[in-house]
Amino acid sequence: MLKIYEFHWRAFNRFNQRQKGKSLAKSHDELEQRLLAKGYSNIHIQRNFILVRKPKSEQITQLINQLAMLLNASVPLKQSLVMVLENVHNIKLYLWLSEIIMLLEAGHAFSASLTKMNVYLTKQEIQLIQMGEQSGRLAIMLDNIAQVRNQSQKLANKVKKIMFYPAIILAVSISVLIGLLLFIVPQFEDLYRNKDQSLPFITQLLFQLSNFLQQYAFILFIGGLFSGIVSYFLAKKWLFWRTLRSRLLNHMPGFQQIIKDARIIFFSQNLALMLNAHIHLDATLKAFLSEHRQDPVLHQEILSILSLLKQGYKFSEGLNPTVFTSQVVQMMAIGEQSGNLAKMCMYISQLYQQKLDYQIDLFAQLLEPVLMVVIGIIVGTILIGIYLPIFDMGALV
Repeated sequence: MLKIYEFHWRAFNRFNQRQKGKSLAKSHDELEQRLLAKGYSNIHIQRNFILVRKPKSEQITQLINQLAMLLNASVPLKQSLVMVLENVHNIKLYLWLSEIIMLLEAGHAFSASLTKMNVYLTKQEIQLIQMGEQSGRLAIMLDNIAQVRNQSQKLANKVKKIMFYPAIILAVSISVLIGLLLFIVPQFEDLYRNKDQSLPFITQLLFQLSNFLQQYAFILFIGGLFSGIVSYFLAKKWLFWRTLRSRLLNHMPGFQQIIKDARIIFFSQNLALMLNAHIHLDATLKAFLSEHRQDPVLHQEILSILSLLKQGYKFSEGLNPTVFTSQVVQMMAIGEQSGNLAKMCMYISQLYQQKLDYQIDLFAQLLEPVLMVVIGIIVGTILIGIYLPIFDMGALV
């Protein structure tokens, strides 16, 4: 197995200007030779000890984009890969690209090399690259893949952002609630303990909850932390947990329509890209199956569509209006009947992208005041509960 390390370096270029950077190399000597070959002098190299991490999706997209630009500039494939490799700073990505270059040197086709490595790129993308190789349009195909990946990442980031905000507000609300119950409420309990007066139900409930938290706070914290860690790893490994999470999100008010539209955009966009590459519809749908277990709803629908296609039904007849909406089903039927299914898919993705952008902006504007009201109700309820006995005592005087 090839060993690669990250190094920080400082040097002077041929114009006696100070330069610095970080690079990946097999050894100190190899990096020094590379820098000398570029005309650097007074080279100082220091190894940087880092954790080896899986490359982010954005890094893969950037690599594909750079490769497409070099191929469009008529740079040969192998030379383009070597040039891209010099700018890679993720160790796993560097090793992956190095293996691909070695496979190319051994006589394998680019798509065959990607299939052999079988990481970082989806089956759909590898099929598109294969079609690009065969048709002599590899640069165009890579550019299209990069554009679709960019759009998908922007969409995913928007959805994550809109889901992350309420999660933070919820965490803050729970922290405030626990803080009040652990530190403020007990002081009022001591105040009311010696008073010969029955307490309101809400006050008694707060005191009971406060006592429970004081007794079991540590156990609850450890249990919650352990449950969170276990759930995180189960969600990554077990299809059941991913399905459950997907089902829950699909039924959450506000998020339901956003996730549904995001699914339609993803499906129609990738379908259009593969159909435009003249990949058969069956092969296109099967490519979805191997890659998108993260969305069990879409996975199950594609299985259903493939089953109906085998029985002789049209593609549009296999689409479930509950998942894809009646409008999408009708538009797909029109595209299928007119022989312009790929064009119609692209139109659907653009239409729903505009719709989703509007929904996310509107949801973000409405969410903040709603969450503020929720926090206000929680804090207000606690304050009323702990001050209500004081008002009652004042009324008796």
